[in-house]
Amino acid sequence: MERLTKAALATGGAAVLLLGGAGTIAYWTAEGTADGPDIVSGSFTVAATACDDTWTLDDDTPLPADGAIVPGETVSLECVYTMEAEGEHLALGGVEVSAPEWVEENAFTAELTLAEPVVTVNGGEATLPAPIVTGDTVGVLLGVTFDGETATNDSQSPTGAELTAALAEVTVTMTQAHAEAAG
Repeated sequence: MERLTKAALATGGAAVLLLGGAGTIAYWTAEGTADGPDIVSGSFTVAATACDDTWTLDDDTPLPADGAIVPGETVSLECVYTMEAEGEHLALGGVEVSAPEWVEENAFTAELTLAEPVVTVNGGEATLPAPIVTGDTVGVLLGVTFDGETATNDSQSPTGAELTAALAEVTVTMTQAHAEAAG
């Protein structure tokens, strides 16, 4: 390659590089600080819990103390949670109920399943997310179904030896959500 050709290529490459940077502009920058008021975190807790003393049958009658349920029956127990809520735009976003833990597992408890919980806020039907403030109550109707389709004879109480399902614990988890501001 000739010297003049090499020089022409080098000059052309330099021109392309210079033209590529022709549109860039440098600006000065400056910094400052901003001091503002404190931001405080809110809270979302259960202040008190009260549950019914008896289970209710699916026809809304109380299950008698000496009553027994049969396959296909659903019994429910309502628990009311008094909320302590601090913060702007605070809402109840969801309610989850854990699988029940029984004092003693047996053939009867093996046939019981947890029904979908029914949630109320301050005694009324709730559409979640529902705004919550301190003192509001969240009612959770816990349902337990004795599954009729899969029940076996093992879940019957033999004469003189009742099978009992004593609820040890169920955990109700309420999740906070952000309520839209009134517009």
